[in-house]
Amino acid sequence: MMKRFFLLSIFPLILLARDWTALVYMAADNDLAQWADSDLVEMESIGSNDDVTILVQVDKPYIGARRLLIGNGTSYELQDLGITDMCDWQTLSDFLEWGILTYPADKYFVILWDHGTGWTLMPRRSFGSDWSSGNQLSISNGDFKKAISTAYNYTGEKINLLAFDACLMQQIEVAFEIRDYAKIFLATQTICPIQGFRYDIIFEELCTSPGINEIELAKSIVDINVENYTDIQPVVYSAINLEKLNKLKECSSILISSLVKNSPNQSIIDLRENVQTIPAMGLIPHPDNEYIDMGDFITGLYGIISGTEIEQLVNAYNNTIVKSDYWGNNFSKTTGLTIYFPPDYRLFKQLLNYYINLTWTQSLWLQFLNWFYGEDDIRPTNIAITPGDIGANNDFRMSWNKSYDLAPVTYSVIEAEDTTLIFEDQCENTDKWSVNGFTLSDNNVHSGNYSLFSGNASNLQNWLETQDPLFIENFGLLHLYLYYNTEDMVDSLIVEYGTFKDVHYGRSNGWQERRVILPPGNYRLKISYHTNASTNRGGCYIDDIAIYNLRNSRYLRQYCEDTTIYIFNKLRGEYYYAVYPEDKYENTGNLSNITKVAIENFALPYSNPNPFQTSCDIVLDYPDTLQPIVEIFSISGRRVKKFEAGEIENNTVFWDGKDENNRDVGSGLYYILLKDGSFKKIGKIARQR
Repeated sequence: MMKRFFLLSIFPLILLARDWTALVYMAADNDLAQWADSDLVEMESIGSNDDVTILVQVDKPYIGARRLLIGNGTSYELQDLGITDMCDWQTLSDFLEWGILTYPADKYFVILWDHGTGWTLMPRRSFGSDWSSGNQLSISNGDFKKAISTAYNYTGEKINLLAFDACLMQQIEVAFEIRDYAKIFLATQTICPIQGFRYDIIFEELCTSPGINEIELAKSIVDINVENYTDIQPVVYSAINLEKLNKLKECSSILISSLVKNSPNQSIIDLRENVQTIPAMGLIPHPDNEYIDMGDFITGLYGIISGTEIEQLVNAYNNTIVKSDYWGNNFSKTTGLTIYFPPDYRLFKQLLNYYINLTWTQSLWLQFLNWFYGEDDIRPTNIAITPGDIGANNDFRMSWNKSYDLAPVTYSVIEAEDTTLIFEDQCENTDKWSVNGFTLSDNNVHSGNYSLFSGNASNLQNWLETQDPLFIENFGLLHLYLYYNTEDMVDSLIVEYGTFKDVHYGRSNGWQERRVILPPGNYRLKISYHTNASTNRGGCYIDDIAIYNLRNSRYLRQYCEDTTIYIFNKLRGEYYYAVYPEDKYENTGNLSNITKVAIENFALPYSNPNPFQTSCDIVLDYPDTLQPIVEIFSISGRRVKKFEAGEIENNTVFWDGKDENNRDVGSGLYYILLKDGSFKKIGKIARQR
């Protein structure tokens, strides 16, 4: 029974000294509508009193949303909200703000009521289902966190106990989103019975003992729910302390950082096969389930590895769990928290772009999973390089932003003196290619009217190849645009030049720029598309291909772990720099932008190598119009060697480490004087013996 009540203002006045305000958010604009009615009846069997206020916002198909004050034997309609999207984060935030500010209390108990499927909206992982809008409330895109955090920022009140009356929501990924805005989090790890919480027993407990704190209330609710479904349906309910999650994350990160230094051993691989799993559908666990019990996995690790890191993680986990209980042998190894751990890399990769948005990724869990599978085929993200100011001695810093990757990344820096275009095709025709199976297409282009299309069928071995070889002296740059949708890790687009091979598969999600370094050689550029006998997903498009020769190019640094290098005493001239990232699995990211640095001053003389042991080349930098001499002096000022202008070849003189009397000079520091008239440069070199 429900009565319409219009005098909103008197309720806060009457109930000023309340201990608890309970806020139940019933998103029932879906197939659960009838169960909302039965749960409201359970609440009304107890109702609010002077110490506890029970508020409900309930939304049902075709009726819309209403805000109710639950009384004993009846409900009072406080507001009629009309057709409302209960899966809009703002709707949830507004309800929490309204309830907390209109009915202030010492403590707040929030229940989110609906379907639940976990941490991400796509595919089928979310909270809630609103038929009138067609929406769901996503965890991974930040909407859930936004709702809870906005209410907290507006009211200044932490939720003492936040509970989900919904399936599968007791996941660390969900809990971590709200760790700063609530104290205790209660939910089920598994599929829960459609009848949900026993609201009559829960609110009787609360109204009978209003002085109860959130920890004891949470423990009691776990007991009530498990006991209610004993001998009826397997269930797992638990409560965790959100204020302990940061410590759990810290300990998890420390252990993961230690583990990933080595390859995963067979014991850890076997552990995943035998850990307690949580099915997303049904009640029978299987090793192929994507969710596992976090505590059971940590306990298994404790039996495999030793040390303070795993001991601290075990303690942090145990301190996080307030209470966990179950009924049903299928879930006998549950401990209170679920975590995402798909059985293979392919499933992991499919949801990676959703998972990376979760705050829990601060824990390095993604890096652990990537390490566990050992099949990383994801390229590091793009970077940009920036030169610093040039100093008095022709020194400058070259820096770039860090590339994101799940595996450790190193960087290789290339220097060139010029870039020359040696091949270009805007793919408006096939005049420059020998073609087998590829065609021109106007269905999908990056620019112009056409692109090259691979074809889309089973058992393809299509290819195209430049009619002429392309000569690259040192290094080259290949720049092209790709658009592909293939069977992941099976059907492949392959770009080849000599020994170089660049493989693409999966989904590019639109046109994707590719910039890679080509090795020296005189080869044809070849692009192939291979498929097997199974699924075809759309094929590949290629457009706007260009190849540049990087004249006098070389690696300035390879496998650099930092994002900065320093370049000293650079010879006068113009230079071009670029950098690319590469992870430990040899996945290469795009070459960065090419940046130009112009050195206007002449460099000081230096030796190559420096220091040297037996002999060296002394590199000189001076105007072409001069005929300088070179003199070498000891640190005491004694001249040990002189070179005339005619002995200088290509701005270099060779010194065998002997003085003018053909005797070896000793170890130490030497000065190099380069002069012609008023032009003078003095450098330092060192000999080690």
